Amino acid sequence: MRVSVLGAGAMGSALTVPLCDNGVEVCLWGTEYDTEILKKIENGEEHPRIGVKLPDVEVVHPEKLDYALDGADVVVLAVSTVGVVPVFRRIKDYLNDEALITISKGLLEADGKVVTIPEAIWKEKEYSDKTVAITGPSIAREVAHRLPTKVLFSSAEPETAERMADLFSTDYYRVEVSDDIKGAEITAALKNVYSIGISWVRGYEQSYDMEMDNLRGVIASMALDEIGRIVEAYGGRRETVYGLSGFGDVIATFKGGRNGMLGELLGRGLSIEESLDELKRRGVGVIEGYVATEKAYRLVKELEDDGKLSMDDLTLFMKIYQVLYENGKVKDALEEILR
Repeated sequence: MRVSVLGAGAMGSALTVPLCDNGVEVCLWGTEYDTEILKKIENGEEHPRIGVKLPDVEVVHPEKLDYALDGADVVVLAVSTVGVVPVFRRIKDYLNDEALITISKGLLEADGKVVTIPEAIWKEKEYSDKTVAITGPSIAREVAHRLPTKVLFSSAEPETAERMADLFSTDYYRVEVSDDIKGAEITAALKNVYSIGISWVRGYEQSYDMEMDNLRGVIASMALDEIGRIVEAYGGRRETVYGLSGFGDVIATFKGGRNGMLGELLGRGLSIEESLDELKRRGVGVIEGYVATEKAYRLVKELEDDGKLSMDDLTLFMKIYQVLYENGKVKDALEEILR
């Protein structure tokens, strides 16, 4: 069995660990943005983002994508959300019966509509029965260090998800399977959005020098309820929200991550411009939840126009949108949420 992982970032590289532990032949291809990482791996150094030396993987540089795909039984698309469609367009003619696994979380635009990542791929090539999406509480560094992890593999074709689960599962990397790929993907994308709002509390606490677990609990409950409403309106199942893709992943992001950093700064009273400037100064890259919020707003508007949802039922989401894109203040948002 040969697996080609396309993208040498944190999670793509981390997933080579359980695969190699299962005796799978792994090829790791990197984009032009991964060149320095690839050199470190080749030199036997630790991966700079996950802090481990990778197992015996074959490293392939950007110009040799065709070689990376040659003979692959499974392709893991591990590039950033914005890179998913451009890279898929480069590989789609190579794909025939290979399983395709996506790990990016977010929303994309295709044919003028906001869609999930798998749906954007399927608009390029009908491949739904062979596509598997990985979602759930999965921090790359923890996977790479073989710490206990459990994720969701979802697919429109459950048999495909089951086969991939068998390929990846170890005693530390456990997998659940679902056929609700639409619900899992919407949940995963919205988790990043709502994590910003939940993390407001961390910044707000600093103003009072006291933990506010009550407030955090209120906002987390609102987040899950609203995600459930959106998922159902989009055609997914609410129960997916209360599993690994939703509740589990929200718990995993309580203490940090880029979305949490942004939420905390906003909670301290910084404007969105000041917060983004501070994160840029720290060397933090793209904030997935910030980008996803704009697309999620358009998705929610589409669902409302179709009569499937009302924005009046999404109080927390609308406050997050207003803080991020309309210069709203967290203090005002929290006061209005708790009225």
